[in-house]
Amino acid sequence: MIIGWLFLAFFVLLGLSMPIGIAILVVCVGYILLTGGMQASFFISAFFSALDSFPLLAVPLFMLSGDLMTKGGIARQLFDLAHKLVGKLPGGHAMAAVLSCLFFGAVSGSAPATVAAIGGLMIPMLADIGYDRKWATGLLASAGALGVMIPPSIPMVMYGVVTGESVSDLFIAGIIPGILVGLLLCVYCYTYCKKCRPMLKWEVEEKSFGRVLNDSKWAILMPVIILGGIYSGLFTPTEAAAISVLYGLIICLFVTKTIKLAELAALFKSTAASMGPLMIVCASATVLGKILTMERAPEVIANLILSISSNKIMIFLLVNLFLLIVGALMDTVAAILIFAPVLYPIMTGLGMSGIQFGCLMTVNLAVGFITPPIGMNLYVASGLTGLSVVEISKKIVVPMLLMIIAVLMVTYIPGISLCLLPG
Repeated sequence: MIIGWLFLAFFVLLGLSMPIGIAILVVCVGYILLTGGMQASFFISAFFSALDSFPLLAVPLFMLSGDLMTKGGIARQLFDLAHKLVGKLPGGHAMAAVLSCLFFGAVSGSAPATVAAIGGLMIPMLADIGYDRKWATGLLASAGALGVMIPPSIPMVMYGVVTGESVSDLFIAGIIPGILVGLLLCVYCYTYCKKCRPMLKWEVEEKSFGRVLNDSKWAILMPVIILGGIYSGLFTPTEAAAISVLYGLIICLFVTKTIKLAELAALFKSTAASMGPLMIVCASATVLGKILTMERAPEVIANLILSISSNKIMIFLLVNLFLLIVGALMDTVAAILIFAPVLYPIMTGLGMSGIQFGCLMTVNLAVGFITPPIGMNLYVASGLTGLSVVEISKKIVVPMLLMIIAVLMVTYIPGISLCLLPG
């Protein structure tokens, strides 16, 4: 009963436009005052100890490295490489935009940042060569979700922190699902171009593949160093995050010289401003997770799900439906921090690998980035183009369905997420 009231209060506060971190905090404090089920001292201790985590340190470091590379202007370099690979195919320009998001996601780890960087460059270019502007905006908003699927992924780090699963394994497991979604979106671009046949007047400097590869080498090397180091065991994901920051600083300050030393303070301040609300969410959600555990929420929810159906296939489908709804209503990181500890024992108890469930949860909740009313990618794309969220939402229906198909494939075909893992 208490669990139901907690969630009801939480979603009511969200409906009143209260920031998600504060909403979680209010619910936790309300629980303590009304039930006395947790000592105030334990609450304070749990709140601050939640942030004292070595794996969690990877989150601000990856965010900082992503900001560095974004500020360093790598979006155009990545697009030139993507265009060289697929630009001559039907729908190749739109495919190149999708691949650019895929490449950029391996640098930034953030969906909204991917939309801002690649969308700001590509939406006007696609509109200029004959693609419908609303369609191009919907495509880039959708492709931006690849930013959290492709490692390094901040949601995967958070999942690893709360479940104890290896973040390194999660990064490796996320490669194929991310590529799968990217390929499905490329197929969508191909069919759209074949059907609508935009004019596609492309005026761009022709470069050799060698020159394009050389221009983009610094951007490409970053995910190679991160994933290669993690996969080979040279360093942990948190150490990889620190190395990515150092790499970004060296490249942007001394190699490409796209960032001046005097600009670093403002960049650090911007990253810190983004991290502040996220850290409040992390700490508050950890406390809420402890409360839910005290109230035996995993057991209650497991019994509820099992009472609906005992069929494993149906239970997996119900969990996916639940996550799709949650992703549409709340922030991805908060959703993982609150619901991963609840759903993890259910899914692993039914025989699903914890790593597979981590990929499933990340890809599923990534759909939330293009799902109203939260849909951060929609608001970023709206800010870039001046189009309303409603106008953009009408153009993301097909990409959303394709992403849901990918979610189901990750759910029922374990090899998609587990094939690259040793053993």
